[in-house]
Amino acid sequence: MRVSTPSRRGVALGALSAACFVSVTSENLPVALLPDLASGFDVSEPAVGLLVTGYAFVVAVSVVPLVAVTAHWDRRTAAVATVATITASNLLLAVAPTYGVAVAARVVSAVGHGVFWSVVAPMAARLLGPQQAGRATAVVFAGNSLAFLFGLPLTSWLGATIGWRPAVLTVAGAAALSALLIRATIDPQPAEGSTPQRGPAAVRRVVTDGTLAPVNVATLITVLGHCTAFTYITVIIAEYVHLTGPATSGLLLAHGTAGLVGLVLIGRQVDRRPQATALVVTVGLTACMLVLLVAGPSSAAVAGVAVVLWAVPAGGLSVVLQAAVLRVAPDRPDLASAVYIVAYQVGIGLGALIGGLFIGHGALPVAVAAAAACGLAATAVVRRSAAFGPVRASGCGGAR
Repeated sequence: MRVSTPSRRGVALGALSAACFVSVTSENLPVALLPDLASGFDVSEPAVGLLVTGYAFVVAVSVVPLVAVTAHWDRRTAAVATVATITASNLLLAVAPTYGVAVAARVVSAVGHGVFWSVVAPMAARLLGPQQAGRATAVVFAGNSLAFLFGLPLTSWLGATIGWRPAVLTVAGAAALSALLIRATIDPQPAEGSTPQRGPAAVRRVVTDGTLAPVNVATLITVLGHCTAFTYITVIIAEYVHLTGPATSGLLLAHGTAGLVGLVLIGRQVDRRPQATALVVTVGLTACMLVLLVAGPSSAAVAGVAVVLWAVPAGGLSVVLQAAVLRVAPDRPDLASAVYIVAYQVGIGLGALIGGLFIGHGALPVAVAAAAACGLAATAVVRRSAAFGPVRASGCGGAR
């Protein structure tokens, strides 16, 4: 690899962060364009929520075998190929004549999604070194927070002003550009080790690894709770904050800003204080859900503040969990990340499904209460798990 100078590493991390921005924006298009897609395809809002659920389950089913099959690929090639699927998916979605074609478009992107997220954090860690794996992940995952800060509000605004199809085309163009940036700014990253981990035996070892199990359990519970509410954040904003249409974009912008703040604060501490930062995430999500549940129906102002603050722990969610994976499985980061992504995507899918069932029956408070309960359960896992325990100092003087 030629990436050695700080400036070159910064450019490379920026390219990966841009790809994360596009991936998260694309993944959450149904959230940002919920009413527009429902109207455009003449389906209910919970049916649009299923575009999130189905996407998540396709990722969950496909990611481990695909990561095993592509284990010998150059990591840059894997990243470029998977970002290219986002471009193809959104081009198809933009011209989809029916809801069924929209589902097919989402499947195209979902197939590549898991591979992308399995390689992006290990790629970043290789750029900065293992002692700064958490920091590298935070830098790259800034694209996630920026997606919520700019990507989702901008997509929502575009959908409301020029139509959802041009908005989706814009995302497709951004995806194509980010794939070119990765290809141009990152040198080849051959698969680590003389014998890349692949095949059923390698998958079985990672799936049955007891050190990873608490991280995956915490991931499943936390993400399930978060997405039970977040998939329908526009509904929460309409019901509790009493904002609809373009005004929703303003609150989503504030939500995204808070998420970026959370990412920066948590990302700075995650390598040194893994359990403390994990508890900030789980306890913070629980607290925001409880505030929405108790005070949201009676005070639009309090509900608005809770929606914004909700993004602070949510902004550090992926960094805390992904850093835990890299910390306990440094010798098999791609496959370990793939199994973690299964837990993450199952959490997204179940959360969207459960939230949709409650909201479809007019029981929004029950969905919020379920999200709070998941936060409490995840807090118990984090407190008892050695995977989130104190980090021992490394021989290089860093923290792991």
